[in-house]
Amino acid sequence: MQKEMKKNDALLILTFAAYLDMSKLDRILVVFFKALGLSLFFFCACCTPQTKQVEKDENGIREIEIKRNLSNTKGLNLSHVASSIEYCALETDNHCLVRYPGMDFYCSKDYIVAIGSQAQQYRPVCYVFDRKTGKFIREISRYGQGPNEYTEIKESFWDKENEQICVFGNGKNYFYNLDGSVSYTINSSFTPLGIGGNFIVYKDGFVKYFSGHPKNSRPRIAFYDKNGLLLDTIPEYRLVKRDNYNKPYTIAHNGQIYVFQDNVYYKDIFCDTLYHIQDFTLQPRYIFNTGGLAIPYEIQCEGQYDEGSLFSEGDAIDLWEKYIYINRINESNKHLFFIIEYRQQLYTAIYEKSQNNLQIMKPFTLPNKKQRRFSNLQYGLENDLDGGLPFWPQKMISDNEMMCVFTAAELLELDTSKVTDDKLKNLLKNLKEDDNPIVAFVTLKD
Repeated sequence: MQKEMKKNDALLILTFAAYLDMSKLDRILVVFFKALGLSLFFFCACCTPQTKQVEKDENGIREIEIKRNLSNTKGLNLSHVASSIEYCALETDNHCLVRYPGMDFYCSKDYIVAIGSQAQQYRPVCYVFDRKTGKFIREISRYGQGPNEYTEIKESFWDKENEQICVFGNGKNYFYNLDGSVSYTINSSFTPLGIGGNFIVYKDGFVKYFSGHPKNSRPRIAFYDKNGLLLDTIPEYRLVKRDNYNKPYTIAHNGQIYVFQDNVYYKDIFCDTLYHIQDFTLQPRYIFNTGGLAIPYEIQCEGQYDEGSLFSEGDAIDLWEKYIYINRINESNKHLFFIIEYRQQLYTAIYEKSQNNLQIMKPFTLPNKKQRRFSNLQYGLENDLDGGLPFWPQKMISDNEMMCVFTAAELLELDTSKVTDDKLKNLLKNLKEDDNPIVAFVTLKD
């Protein structure tokens, strides 16, 4: 080691001596090239692949002004974003009754899948309907203890690329094709199902958002390979420890992850940022400026409702009422669609990405109840395409197509004098209140 140090010292002395022998011009050139070398070094260091770069569009990280625009609300027409709308009335029969709300819906180019608790017996079912005619095609597997049958549907998810539905049962996670056959299974050690939250299939694996658990601390987001093995996690920072629990637990919360244009995005209702999930990290993409009215951490820990009021006969006391929170985000090529809640008011909002323009619809007052149930009629875009029901996207089917599910009872409330579409008129003519739901599909403008 000492020999090596002496050798380096000798080299430095010789270099310095050579430097003193140089002409003034040569010395200037040496200083210049050294400075150039340092600049290139720092440039390369900043561009190294190991550095996590925040994903930006051409205008950087966008800020969406929420609080400032809440006083500037107006009515919005469906034709502002959409070019057409069509309907599919699901066949109504005793062997395919659909309970809505209570069941989830997934759509492919040719089929509609309804999965959840069946209408009469409240048993878990998975039905496939023809998207064009609404005709019932088949039930995928069935509730039971037999081979390839499921014991419960705690959670389901849709693999759009492979057109497969996944449910949990008999200690396994079954991936069913729409013809009813089993594509493959993952054993019960695959933990994303049955815990609650939001779950998606992404590329060759899975991404899970955890909605929290009262007794155990869990990650906020987990990444799994196609065999269900854990690859990485993003930790949960909201951990609370109480005297009656031995371990910290994650507070109850809500958020979503979704795929758009082959990228995964994430938004938590307690956070003001919509993130791009990249290389197992969160990269800010859009910031929702609530004007300092985000829900404080202390209130987050207490939950939305006052604990005592939940057990009273009156209305539950909403602790989040005076704060702004945003959820139910859908994204298309041109827009972000999302819901704002503030002071017992629900606002629907559309953000035009290219113009950095936010439009907020006139709000309606939410019932201050423990179980908030309200109709699509109250908060959708005014349907000026065919005079039908107001429309608000419940899901994006593709980058330019979205869907909404209506109950027959909601459609029967419609003022038929405004309906201009003949197909919708005929549908309403034969509709009964206890019929299966009607699925509406909207094609967005190019």
